[in-house]
Amino acid sequence: MSLRLKFNLVLAGVLLVAAAATGMYIHRFLQDSAIEEVRHNSQIMMHAALAIRDYTTELVKPHLDVTLLEKFLPQTVPAYAATETLQRMQKRFPGYEYKEAVLNPTNLRDRANEWQRRIIGDFREGRVALNQEVTGEVGEGMHRAMYVARPITIKQTQCMACHGTPQAAPTTMLQVYGDKNGFGWGMNETVGIQVVQVPMYYPLEKANQTFYTVMAALAGSFALLFLVLNLSLTSLVIEPMARINRKLEDLATKDFLTDLVNRRRFFERLETEMAETRAKKGSLSVVMFDIDFFKRVNDTYGHESGDAVLKSTALRVRELLRSSDCAARFGGEEFIILLKETPVGAAMAMAEAVRARIADVPFDAVGHVSASFGVATWNHEEDSHALIKRADAALYAAKSRGRNCVVQAQEAA
Repeated sequence: MSLRLKFNLVLAGVLLVAAAATGMYIHRFLQDSAIEEVRHNSQIMMHAALAIRDYTTELVKPHLDVTLLEKFLPQTVPAYAATETLQRMQKRFPGYEYKEAVLNPTNLRDRANEWQRRIIGDFREGRVALNQEVTGEVGEGMHRAMYVARPITIKQTQCMACHGTPQAAPTTMLQVYGDKNGFGWGMNETVGIQVVQVPMYYPLEKANQTFYTVMAALAGSFALLFLVLNLSLTSLVIEPMARINRKLEDLATKDFLTDLVNRRRFFERLETEMAETRAKKGSLSVVMFDIDFFKRVNDTYGHESGDAVLKSTALRVRELLRSSDCAARFGGEEFIILLKETPVGAAMAMAEAVRARIADVPFDAVGHVSASFGVATWNHEEDSHALIKRADAALYAAKSRGRNCVVQAQEAA
């Protein structure tokens, strides 16, 4: 697994965990904020209803009560005034509702529904204290709403004038509402609830849209971070490491003087090519040679001139090789060439071409230099050392024949 892949896997894991954790936190925060906004709006509505009731009780009702004997005006009833006023707001803000839900109302529109009766029952039976508010949710989807409910408890004796018995109620009120509903209430009895409903769909949907926007921006930021870190990794780590690795590879596998592969690398390449040649039932040859009288060159012209001969020899060999071939400095003035897919005849021709290239063109400061060659073709049975040993024996045979020639190795025993 490459360094880049490992880095990207770790980085992707970290970013995914960070995105998941951040997303969960942001989603919860936005949802809580939306619900808090709904709760705040419901409190505003509740206090608006209470303000309307107080206003009606203190400033409207005293002035209109004188007409009660002649005509009953529902506008003098605080509950009616609050309900009517806030209902008008629904035209501008759909879903915002206020109701004074009563078990036995005078005005039948105020009759409590099922879930409102359950809340009234909680107050009446003491499961919820009368000085508390009840908050909850009703409806689903677009009709999901938060409600806030307060108990309606008879605390004032003047309430009994209209809700005690039909006989005690104003005649004008009976003419409007009749004598069947809204009676039989008792002092300190909880008869209903003030309840406001505020829609939750729009604040929550707004929170969701904000969440998607934030997560998209976060994803874009993470993608940019991912790209920048990868570019930084490439320029600051991977490419310098690759250059260092190539340099180390060269130091480990190449001869520092001739820039040919070294002995260890040559054996690795030979073993690989032998395995491939065996599988393909092909041919493979090696050519071993060394510079004739090289010690005399060093002694006569100096080691710097000897090194120049070795470098030039390597250069002349490389000029004749195919891309599939491999040449190595085997040690001192000795070289070896691996010829892939090359039978003995072609290997002998290649060796002769290298010999001529070395012998025919003089070297700077040294003049003409020759080399002796041994050529061996692999028989698919011997190992790499045995093959090279046969080529080496052929090389020494070339030296014994007067040098500056090419000798084919004997067949393996």
